[in-house]
Parts: sequence; structure tokens; C-alpha cells
Amino acid sequence: MFHDPDFSPFTPRTKPSIPVSFRNFLENWPPDAYRSGWTTMRGYWPLVPNSHLLADPRLIEEILITRADEFDRDFMSKRALAGPINEGSLFFADGADWKWQRRAIAPAFRHENLLALVPDFVACARDRAEIWRKSGNNVDDVMQDMSRTAFAVIERATLGAPDRLDRERFLDALTPNLQSIGWRRMLVFFGAPDWVPYPGERAAADAQNILQDETLKLIAARRAGGGGGGGRDMLALLLEAQDPETGRRMNDTELLGNLYSLLVAGHETSAVALGWALWLLAKDEASQERLRREVAEVTGDADIGADTVENLQFTKQVLMEAMRLFPPAPAIGRQPRRDTTLGGRKVSRKEPFYVAIWCLHRHEKLWDQPNAFDPDRFAPEKIKARPRCAFLPFGAGPRICVGMSFAMLEMTAILATLVRGFRFSTVAGHRLELQPDFTVRPKGPLPLRIEPVDAKVAAAA
Repeated sequence: MFHDPDFSPFTPRTKPSIPVSFRNFLENWPPDAYRSGWTTMRGYWPLVPNSHLLADPRLIEEILITRADEFDRDFMSKRALAGPINEGSLFFADGADWKWQRRAIAPAFRHENLLALVPDFVACARDRAEIWRKSGNNVDDVMQDMSRTAFAVIERATLGAPDRLDRERFLDALTPNLQSIGWRRMLVFFGAPDWVPYPGERAAADAQNILQDETLKLIAARRAGGGGGGGRDMLALLLEAQDPETGRRMNDTELLGNLYSLLVAGHETSAVALGWALWLLAKDEASQERLRREVAEVTGDADIGADTVENLQFTKQVLMEAMRLFPPAPAIGRQPRRDTTLGGRKVSRKEPFYVAIWCLHRHEKLWDQPNAFDPDRFAPEKIKARPRCAFLPFGAGPRICVGMSFAMLEMTAILATLVRGFRFSTVAGHRLELQPDFTVRPKGPLPLRIEPVDAKVAAAA
């Protein structure tokens, strides 16, 4: 179990602050949210309805799983994400529309389809390794590098032919698009109408147009080439997808929404988790060496493949512990469809609930030394002993992330490939500060010192 002051990057406030809301809204979640199962944010802001932070696995299971049909996405998430995350996607679909899209998309994420992509995951990691070797630098921003690597994965796995996408134009548009979420969230929080301007609004709108235009070009190019064509990339599978019950296929609006979401959100969450995992391993040299040894023992000198990736147990534990301490998505919002009762308490349909994943994953009653880094928390026997909804990096229930298995295979293959070839260490003087928007990212770069290791020496260590 490894401790470091940076693992607790801020002090929760007992009373929320408007300036803090714009800088790091997680700071406004009070200390009680890390000890209690239900914390009500009551009367802190004029004209803002009460909201509820949940960190009790039993209550979370109730709203996400057993009574999922009684809770909708919260109004803040709907409005704040409606621009950056396309409204035609599975993410925003509801009711019968959501059910048929989910049924149609699910075959694309079958385990055998995902295992077939492992060579692509490894190839993207090796491309990143080659860039590091040739750069001549020994300090890099690993969060930015993992964004590039995860996007390369999405290009290969989703498109099959990456040259059809203007990568630099797309990536340049991602930053203002995702950064707008923080401002949009705050305007919704204070009840401002959609027409109220915010800093960077024009840049965000232009960026969104670029992202959607590039996505539409991909769909048009594939249709012009004959559609899915039996390929194994995600775009081919989406084009061929149909509801097994009705035979319905996606129209262009639905295709745009889901492909766009894969390109934007599908790479962002994996990138963030990988960046934090490398940073945590740089802090904890013993765990880094243990992971390196595991890769050598499982794969020898060979590349990680479909037959070995699932045997990298400690690598997966490192990723899960990274997502516990720094969950890509810090919260899940839900709103009662009507006035209801939860945990014996009456609640209004106007009051949103937030599954406070950041607090849940650091809860004093659920985790031993919650602010320490300890991948052994996720040894198989410990996972079985833990409440079902104590760890939620991908959500839970009917709306659990459809790409969860894809992400875990991708991240395992990439992390193992990079750590087997490089030693990571921290940079003196760097202090961590968070700036969460769509995901939990650091403010500014996340620099690490990156040095090649001799594979034979690593295997013998």
C-alpha cells in the first residue's frame, strides 16, 4: 500500500464556493460525502433545487439497477453534454429507442470481436514506444501521449482505415469541445437559458461542427465503398447492426451519434485512465516492477496477444486501482421521473441525484486507507467480498458502458506493452492540480520521466 500527498489533490470544502465550482467542482463536495451514504446539497445557491450525493452502494444499486426505469438522466447532464456528446447516440437515447439501439450495437462488442482487436491495441502501443525512443526527450506529458495513443486505437478499431480521418483537425477540435462542458454545466446549474453565452462558446460550436463533419465524411466514405463489407472494425459492425427482434437498422442520424460518441468519449475515458495508471506506477516503483515481471512471465519475448492478455491479472488490478483513485467519470446523474421514495425518504422529481463516484471510490467506510494506492484491493477474492456498487468506473445496471470490455482489453494491452519497455519516474517539482470537465484530468500536463529498459534485464528482475 503506497501513500503520497498527491493522491489527495485537494481538501473538500465544508461550504461550497462559486469560484471553486468553475475551477474544480469536486472540491465543493463536502467532507461528509466521504463518510455518509447520502449527502444533500441544500440551500447553498439561490434558485437552485436541492441535489443529493449518493455514496451508499445499496442506494446506488437501487437507482441504477433494481429501479432503473424509474430514474432518468439528470437535467444537468442532458443539457451540459447535449452539444459535446451527440444527442443521437445511445448515450442520450431513452425507453424503447435506447433498448433497440443497445440490442443492435451489442454484437459489435462480443468478446470474440474484441479479442480480435488485441493486435491493433498492441500496435498502437508500439507506435507510441517508437515515438518515445526517437524523440530524444526523457520527459513527456503522459496524459497527452495517452490521448494520442487511445485515439489511434479508436481509429484502427473503429474505422479500419485511419487515413480517411483528418486526425489533426479532429484532435484539435476535441479540446475546446470537451472544455466547454464545465461552463455549460455551471450555466445549467444556475438555471441559465441555453442562449446565455459563455467563454469559448464560439470556439466550442465551431469545434463541434468540425467533429460532426469529419464523422459524417467517414460514414459517407464507407457507404460509398459498399457499407460494412463484412469487416471487423466497429464502423462496419455498426453499419451491419440490426435489432435482432425487429430487424431495424440505424439511420444516418443514429449512426452519426454513435460513431461520434465512440470517437470522442470512447478514446477519452481510456486515455485518462492510462495516463493516471502510468503516473501512479511512476510514484510506486515496486508495483511498476511487479507489473513488468508479470508481463515477462506471461508473454516471454512475444507480443501480448488474444491468448495472453487476459492472464495479465496484476496489470488489470493496477488499472482498476487507478480508476478507483482517479475515476474517468467522477459522477453519474439521475433524476426521478416522478416524486418517489428512496431509502425511506421522500424525494421530489425536481431534485437530481448524483452517484458521487469520486467520493464513493474514496469512502472511509468502504475502503481501507482510501487515499493510498494498492492494486491488491482488486485481487479476485477481494472483489467478490465487496458490495456490488462500491466500484463504478463504467457505471452499472442496464446503462453500464457498452464499451467496458473493449476498454479493459485495450488498456491492459497498452499498459503492459509500455511498461515492459520503459521505466517511468516522476519529475521533481511537479504538483498535481485537478481540472475536471467531461473526465477527471489534471490542470496542465502530467509530466513523467520515461527511460527505455533492457527487456532481458527486466525479465530477470
